[in-house]
Amino acid sequence: MKNYTACVSFLALCMAAFSGCASSRTQIKATSPNSEIVIAEGMGPVINNDIQGAKSTSLHEALKNALGLVIGVYVSQESLVAKAVLIDDNITSQTEGYIEKYEVLKESRDGDFYVTRIKALVRREDLSAKLKALELEPKKLGNPVVKFTIEETIDGKIAATTVAASELKKKFLGQGYTVSDGDASDILVEGKAESTFNTDQGLGGLVSYRAVLDLRVIKTGSRDVITTATETLGGVDVTRDAAAKKAIANASEKVSRDLPATVLKLLKERSVVQLTISNVDDINKLNDFVRSVRALTEVRDCWTRNFSNGSALLDMDVRKGTALEIAKRLEQMTSAQVKVNKTDAYSIEAELVK
Repeated sequence: MKNYTACVSFLALCMAAFSGCASSRTQIKATSPNSEIVIAEGMGPVINNDIQGAKSTSLHEALKNALGLVIGVYVSQESLVAKAVLIDDNITSQTEGYIEKYEVLKESRDGDFYVTRIKALVRREDLSAKLKALELEPKKLGNPVVKFTIEETIDGKIAATTVAASELKKKFLGQGYTVSDGDASDILVEGKAESTFNTDQGLGGLVSYRAVLDLRVIKTGSRDVITTATETLGGVDVTRDAAAKKAIANASEKVSRDLPATVLKLLKERSVVQLTISNVDDINKLNDFVRSVRALTEVRDCWTRNFSNGSALLDMDVRKGTALEIAKRLEQMTSAQVKVNKTDAYSIEAELVK
């Protein structure tokens, strides 16, 4: 923590020094204690001798780098790496939202690149608030991994498209979820997106399609349904294929506005972690163990879903903490010796040690 504080102080001093060095050449001044003046450079490749395009790119990169300097004051390097994509999508891609004004100090071509150096006034308070907002709730619920399996059909035929999944992934990522295309996941968003021809009459040469998106969100391990969502919307474009995809995209975009927040809300309200406990001698031992689990401060209640062949599946209604934290508490119990073999966001596999 001391090292991080020192780094923050060093960065702040560097930025103050930069500001002081350039003050004689520019008129930009901090408008309030909640703003920060920084100097940054950006580079843009010169392609096909397009100087104007390279100039525009280098300015955009300089603005992004200006924000990056201020972000570095508020975020540790570890967090910066972990949230790189999230920060890029939510902050540096929207420079106009955080940079009040800027002035170009120097710009020139350097070989195959165009380089722009700027002095920028960054709204530090707005940036700090946004970074705090990126400490998103899914992390507090065990940082569940979300996977999307959505079958898309156009006019009754399966289409090799992922329009719905792509739109939903973008929104879930923006809300702080971890998204995966692999086999392992904690939450599965599955369903169908069906786009069918509507009409091409009276549209001035355009084509209209209508899409029905039907989804359900489940916990992968237990297959418990968290929520469902259905939406029907149309799409118009110059070709049938484009109109069909647009209809799916429109329906997906509308569903995705609220779905990530709805899932989060329901996960918090129904924060249930499944515990599979093996090596249980009999029902009496199981009852003793359940009572011990109920005594944990993190657990509101615990009940048995099934029990056979020395193995029981328990549902724990969690008051606070993640599955990993509860797994550690299980191994610390004195009333029973427990060995945890596996854990993920919403399940624990363990055994009683005799």
